[in-house]
Amino acid sequence: MRSVIYIVFILAGLFVISCSPARHLNEIATEAETAYNEGNTREAFAHYKELINASAESGVQPEGEVFRRAGLLAYELGHTTDVIEYLELARHAGAADETVLAALAESYREIDNLSREITMLENYVENYPDTEQFPAMQSRLFETLVESMNYRQAYELWFILESDPHGDKGKMTSYLEVLLSLDKEEDATELAEKLVSLDPDNKPALDWLAKKHFRKAEELYNREMREYEQNRTHRQYAQLLDALEIVNTHLHISLDYFKRLFDQTPKSEYASYLANIYERFQDEEKARYYRQKLD
Repeated sequence: MRSVIYIVFILAGLFVISCSPARHLNEIATEAETAYNEGNTREAFAHYKELINASAESGVQPEGEVFRRAGLLAYELGHTTDVIEYLELARHAGAADETVLAALAESYREIDNLSREITMLENYVENYPDTEQFPAMQSRLFETLVESMNYRQAYELWFILESDPHGDKGKMTSYLEVLLSLDKEEDATELAEKLVSLDPDNKPALDWLAKKHFRKAEELYNREMREYEQNRTHRQYAQLLDALEIVNTHLHISLDYFKRLFDQTPKSEYASYLANIYERFQDEEKARYYRQKLD
């Protein structure tokens, strides 16, 4: 009889031991839930983190919502490493929504992981077009595509941006980079002129327009001079004089843009262009001034 009672006590003890981890996890989960519902961010995060760690030690896999809450609480607290760890686990557990993707995108931006940020932004834009944050996420996706030199994707996205980019000098400047990279020169010129009207000191726009007008002057001058050398007639000479007026117009426009650029950034490259243009205008004093600025 004693042996039977002894065995019963042993089995009861084993039952208590086997149940204690589950009961412990339930207690932590309850504390986490209570703190979460009461808006106690730090306390809730501490409990959820404890719950995740205790679950791992017990060989129990938490639900995706546990990772989601822990990650979003970490986001509120600015714990970037925890945000990424827990919200990626939430994604793999099928518990991701727009708030998860937005927090992950910003967190990857914090650690300069551009490719992962783009992945989160693309997922957001593809799956949550009706959210309040959608225009901002779509706009940020455009910026990251330009930054990562995915110019074709950025070009296609530009036309469907919900937030109007045409008054945004930063986005217009980025789009100028896209157009130039895709060799869409006419569109680039039109955009650069709009940019300069909005922002007279916009360097990318000034740089493109300055070099474009200088190049057009060079091409026209060389072509007309070559044709005149081959056919020295009065008519050809008159055509050359007309062309030279256009050349000078392009050079004056180019000069204005290069002076603005040089005033902002006195680079040797800009000084060289300016010296060249003043030589064309036979202004030796100014040409010499800019030649002295060359390295």
